[in-house]
Amino acid sequence: MGGRWTVPVIVLLLAVALGAAYWGYTHYDARRDLEIAVANRYQNSFYSLVDSIEKIEVSLAKALVANGMAENVRYLATVWQEAMTAQANLSQLPLGQETLMNIAKFLTQSGDYAYMLMRNHTMGKTLTPKEREQLQNLRQQVTFLSQNLHEVHAKASQGQLRWAEIERVSRKKLPSDTKSLADDPFTKINDGIEKFPTLIYDGPFSDHVEQRQPKGLTGPELSEEEAREKVLAFLPSSLKEGMTLEKAADIQGKIPGYSYVVRARGERGVMATVDISRKGGHILNMINFRSVDDAAMDLEEAGAKATEFLASKGFRNMVPTYATRADNIAVIPFAPEIDDVLIYPDLIKVNVALDNGEVIGYEALGYIMSHHAREIPEPKISAEEARAAVNPELKITSTRLAIIPTEDLKEAFCYEFKGVSADDEPYIVYVSAETGEEVNILKVITNDEGTTTI
Repeated sequence: MGGRWTVPVIVLLLAVALGAAYWGYTHYDARRDLEIAVANRYQNSFYSLVDSIEKIEVSLAKALVANGMAENVRYLATVWQEAMTAQANLSQLPLGQETLMNIAKFLTQSGDYAYMLMRNHTMGKTLTPKEREQLQNLRQQVTFLSQNLHEVHAKASQGQLRWAEIERVSRKKLPSDTKSLADDPFTKINDGIEKFPTLIYDGPFSDHVEQRQPKGLTGPELSEEEAREKVLAFLPSSLKEGMTLEKAADIQGKIPGYSYVVRARGERGVMATVDISRKGGHILNMINFRSVDDAAMDLEEAGAKATEFLASKGFRNMVPTYATRADNIAVIPFAPEIDDVLIYPDLIKVNVALDNGEVIGYEALGYIMSHHAREIPEPKISAEEARAAVNPELKITSTRLAIIPTEDLKEAFCYEFKGVSADDEPYIVYVSAETGEEVNILKVITNDEGTTTI
């Protein structure tokens, strides 16, 4: 009897073993493909970040030796624009909050300082000895950042650095889970930036005005479990099925909170990250790291998907400003509209995958820092009176009321005039609805990647 059953049992066991092996291989293969896609996305953002830092470094060097203000305006404009581009790519990297915020703050201040000097040049002001000294210091600091980013680049090229490891280090749960944070190459960058001297100037991101507190941080203190429930409720359905949600770290700093990671059950790889404030349980940001296929929709359709998403999260009357696209992802900033007035300081940024319209990114730090109950005043002058402050050669295409942020961290109640110049270039002019004085001018840039303003 034993002989009769031996062959069938062996065949059955072999089939089971082969099935298990096949399942394990396909499971491993799927996980490997996901890790490769995420790593490629990190790599692309990192290379773009390095490219922007190099351009900032070169432009600062040219600004220090330029002989005329017209040439200097061009170099400083490059610093300003590339600083914004660098921040966008930096936000896509899996870094710890402290490192991310310190580098982002440095880039913000660098671009803002360049913008201030550029504006002074347009008014006929040359660099003062103090400004030249600060510009030289800024160049040395950017050089430090560039050199260290190139070291990271070299390690990545030689296979000594894996983005999955950087991600685990930045959001580690236990010290034993991964190597020491001291081995993280970005720690050296963060430590260096923290030692940079204070940059004080007449701008909204200067260190002497960086101590502002978040106005939108309201509500009771939440426990970890209460915060976890809010994160679960916020996640899109695609990140709930077959996934686990784990607290990765406590967030310190100006907005204390909790950082959570989403993983496929039984896997170590991170599918998404979510940060939430401890006070009030406000979602600060969410990033879904899935790969995005070829675009199947345009920016207008993506804007509709993002508007629907925000409404489902309780953010109604949100108006998309301008949308851009990068790697088949739409980046759409929204501002709330109250009593037909657009509130630009309270921005929320939504990223939409253009392959299927899924929201894969959300960032509300601007909203949390600026949002508060406002009493919208009545304009003291009419739109026609405000129009008198606008260059008569600008052909106005639309007029509305808006609240915009000012350089001294206050807000201005303005008429927003959108128009086209004599040479068909679009601009936005803001005129105070209280005094009739021109407050700001923005140039609208439109290309294949979308529309933005500078």
